[in-house]
Amino acid sequence: MSSERREYLRISLTGKIDIKKDGIAAPLNCQAVNISKGGAAIYSEKPFEINAELTLIIFFKNVFGENFEEVAGIIRWIKPVENVFAIGVQFMETSRESHPLIYSYLESNE
Repeated sequence: MSSERREYLRISLTGKIDIKKDGIAAPLNCQAVNISKGGAAIYSEKPFEINAELTLIIFFKNVFGENFEEVAGIIRWIKPVENVFAIGVQFMETSRESHPLIYSYLESNE
């Protein structure tokens, strides 16, 4: 039995996440699964290499429409799930000051 412990609480996030990466002409549309202060899990139609660096564009809907925030990350795990890939991305650096939308979403859904 695994004794894996997460550093941050994961919060469900359903919505759009785009991936920007060197070598990809246009951002790749993905589906959010969950998010924490330390990273996010997403579904992608395209696989990526473990330890690849990328930028996630995370979209947040509210009563005024849709806002987004960009965050740099590193792919830590990937596994096939039916016809897509589940991908775990660890954020490189986040703080309340640099990523207010992520922190606001997490705090309002704890």
